[in-house]
Amino acid sequence: MKPLLSPRELAHAIGVSESSIKRWIDDGLIGATKTAGGHRRIAGSEAIRFVRESRSILVRPDVLGLQELAAVEKDITAGGDDADRLFVYLKEGRAPEVNGLILSLYLGGQSVAEIIDGPFQTALEKAGELWTKEESGIFWEHRATEIAIRAVAVLRTLFSPAADAVIALGGAPTGDPYILPSMSSAAVLESTGLRAENLGADIPLDSLMRAVETLRPSLVWLSLSVIGDGKDMEQQIDRLARQLSERGVRLVLGGRAVERMDLLPRPGLHIGESMRELEAFAKGLVANSVRSEQAAFQSDRETVNESRKNPRERSGI
Repeated sequence: MKPLLSPRELAHAIGVSESSIKRWIDDGLIGATKTAGGHRRIAGSEAIRFVRESRSILVRPDVLGLQELAAVEKDITAGGDDADRLFVYLKEGRAPEVNGLILSLYLGGQSVAEIIDGPFQTALEKAGELWTKEESGIFWEHRATEIAIRAVAVLRTLFSPAADAVIALGGAPTGDPYILPSMSSAAVLESTGLRAENLGADIPLDSLMRAVETLRPSLVWLSLSVIGDGKDMEQQIDRLARQLSERGVRLVLGGRAVERMDLLPRPGLHIGESMRELEAFAKGLVANSVRSEQAAFQSDRETVNESRKNPRERSGI
């Protein structure tokens, strides 16, 4: 995706006039900045947001750097529902079509969480069964997983969290080699406006805690696909939850291995069963952060107003 667009480029991409784009910018419908020479520039992530929310039709996706969408549109052989198509693309190693289909679902209005919980998960589950049905199944499965990982990476490029965005930090613990679940969690979190720091697979929880002390996140997630010594992992997670609670940091657990664990309830510990739950939790966190900022701003404004009413107090007289 192109990082910056001119109004003319966005106009060409969605088939409208350049003057319409400029008017929508002036009306606040599209966010834009200005160059030193006074020319408007639109961030690629903002262009995607506008296309998605306005239900605009991308007549020239290549202008936005989304050539993968054209690959899907030209595929006249595809049949079945979205999950079936995605599975076929994954098995056949058709990475552009995988990226294009996922992008088209997002631009069509589905959330990242809905895509991952729905067709993405269904297609990957079918790919994961290939090794039991075909001699070359392991090859198909591994290639499909690699393509899926790259597709999630492409999806994350659609979002540009603000520099002061709420930070989320996470990964998969020691002994868990799966990369994709944690990457998917990061994509969901960034789609809600958080800044996600994904530490990847097989991360020792002590190292995760050191990262917490450095980055000071408001949320920590753990993706648990497999666990070795269940009791030891339960104790480690309980210790992590206690340490995070003491710092006011929320811990969210997810993954197919969580249901096999017997975890103690703790303040700030949340267990989710889907990406939609993670999305809802993140949206609540963002909303609370906005309300806190608004309350702080209101308090500062009231203090300033009060000091203006009492100049003698302000000057210490």
